Amino acid sequence: MKTLQLEFYKMKRRKVWLTMFALLSVQLLWGMWALRNPKDWELKSGWMALLYFLSLLNGIMVPAMMSVLASRLADIEHKGNSYKQLETLCRAGSLYHAKALCGCIIIAVLFTAQFAFFIALGYYLGYEGKPDVKYYLLSYILIFAGNLSLFLLQLALSMLFANQMIPLTAGLGGSMAALLLMFVTTYSFLPWGGNLSTALVRIEWNQDTGISSYFYRVFSPVETAAVVCVFLWIIIFYLAGRILFTRREA
Repeated sequence: MKTLQLEFYKMKRRKVWLTMFALLSVQLLWGMWALRNPKDWELKSGWMALLYFLSLLNGIMVPAMMSVLASRLADIEHKGNSYKQLETLCRAGSLYHAKALCGCIIIAVLFTAQFAFFIALGYYLGYEGKPDVKYYLLSYILIFAGNLSLFLLQLALSMLFANQMIPLTAGLGGSMAALLLMFVTTYSFLPWGGNLSTALVRIEWNQDTGISSYFYRVFSPVETAAVVCVFLWIIIFYLAGRILFTRREA
């Protein structure tokens, strides 16, 4: 707990919260622009469409956000060349665990704020009915898990490489991979496909009427395996990152 408290203390001058909420603000502004002036048929299916939009938005932007978050948490020690000194005060595994837990808390706060804002936006736009609590809660858990796995991947890279351009480039490449996957498949076993694999709502567009239909997804066995893979990535990236970090030369 002391190591975790120190992580939040070190964040004060790194403006990590400000950076994350700036990136979140871009998402919110994008959402306000994309969802403005809904038509009558969009109001009827608005709550389902909102879940689809969140999966799409997170799939495009969040991989880069996770790389920035991991870099901000790890870079302060690289710049001060202080990993060696810190490891004389606490175990390397405890330091890695504290950074992972710190990032986990930040991610939870970010996605809580995101869901709260878009639900409020849905009420403001006049969506019919109410959001389905079961699906929104499940969507929050799955989106959180998918992006936590990305953060743990990026954290491992950020703590292993002093040059933060390496993990940041990986994050940007992941964003591009996630965007391309959305055009060719409904699931992916790659870490960057988590938002695609865990999307609870699918869309069908009627070319004749120009109206999009939204429906809750029925997962096939392969798609279910892709969702399970998201949780496996969390375990694999955490354990691999911790082992590699504790065995590296400070």
